[in-house]
Amino acid sequence: MSRTALNMLLLVLAIGLGSYAAWQWRQNRLPASEPVQRSDYVLRDFELTALDDAGAEAFTVASPYLEREPDGKSLDIRLPVFSFPGESGAWQARSDTARVSPKAEEVQLRGGVDLVGPPSASGLRTRFTTSTLSVFPGEQRASTDDRVNIAQGQSYFAGTGLRVDMALKRFQLLNDTQGTLCATPASC
Repeated sequence: MSRTALNMLLLVLAIGLGSYAAWQWRQNRLPASEPVQRSDYVLRDFELTALDDAGAEAFTVASPYLEREPDGKSLDIRLPVFSFPGESGAWQARSDTARVSPKAEEVQLRGGVDLVGPPSASGLRTRFTTSTLSVFPGEQRASTDDRVNIAQGQSYFAGTGLRVDMALKRFQLLNDTQGTLCATPASC
């Protein structure tokens, strides 16, 4: 092999090794791409009944879309319609979105929340409207720190902050309360 050919071979080899080294250096400088977060599963147009640790119904939900978080523990739901069983009847709830915590201990309703209690002895239902509401099915209670409007028959109440005992069908407004209590339809 002649000296010119050897020089050409060494030049091509040097260019190749230099290019490879520059490519490796550039690859190491780029931040590693994050793995794509994908849901464990997605349900469409479904009805689901969640059970508590004792095997009793915690709640039932129907929705056009449910997505289980990648951590495999919580659920995100769009346009849910919930039913929370109680001793004196079921509580019905709707919202724009909801998030169910692991083991279904808490249901966070978000956006356009509408909670309706079971009928009272007089047949009236109590309706709560707010922007967010946390429901704790195992404890049969609900709460929010947001503004709440309440209607029961001809009676109306509003306030900031709410605590609901779903078992006893009692509620408490915490701040800035106002309302109109009508004992009979004629009194309003």
